[in-house]
Amino acid sequence: MSRRLLFDALYRLGRPPWDTPPPAELRHAIEGPHALSPGHALDVGCGTGTNVIYLAQHGWQATGVDFSRAAIDEARDKATGISGARFMQGDATRLSELPIPRPIDLVMDMGTFHTLSDEGKAAYVHELAAVMTPGTPLMMWQGIRIKPGEIPAAFHSAFDIEEDKHKDFVIDRRLIRRTISGRWYLLRRKS
Repeated sequence: MSRRLLFDALYRLGRPPWDTPPPAELRHAIEGPHALSPGHALDVGCGTGTNVIYLAQHGWQATGVDFSRAAIDEARDKATGISGARFMQGDATRLSELPIPRPIDLVMDMGTFHTLSDEGKAAYVHELAAVMTPGTPLMMWQGIRIKPGEIPAAFHSAFDIEEDKHKDFVIDRRLIRRTISGRWYLLRRKS
C-alpha cells in the first residue's frame, strides 16, 4: 500500500493521533509578548488544518499543504467560513511548483520531514529554501526516525538553527495515551 493511500485511510477512519491542538511554541509566537505580525504562513503537512485555522483566526493568511486528499478535504470542511485559511493537495518535495502565495512570513512543519525518504528529505530542504525569503522563520517538531544531528546536517547550508530543544509530543485519545520524544526547532532562512 502506498504511503498516500495509508494516510488517506487513516484520515477517513477518524482523527489520526497526530492531529493535535497548536503547539505552545506556535501559540507563544502568535499571541505572546513578542508576537509576530500577521502575514502569510505556510503549514507543510498540514493534515486536517488545525494550525492553519488557528493562524487564520489570528489574522494570518495561512496556506496548508498536504499530500493526503482526505486530510485536505477534512481541513476545508473544518475551515468553512474562516477567512484567511487556504488548503491545497501537494507534494512537500515540490513546493516551488505549487501556487503558494508569497512572500511567506512563517513556515510550520509538525512532522513532515521525518516521514520522507533520504532523497525526499534533501529535496524538501531544497524546496523550503526555494520558497522562503531570507529571515523567514521555520518552526519544526521532528521525532520518529530522526537520527541525532540529522536536522542540523540537512538544513545547515540554507538555514540557521536558533532553537533546538527536547519536546515530547503527547497523543491523548480516548483509547490511546502515548508520548513520543522528539525535538523542537526554530530555524531561520539564511541571507
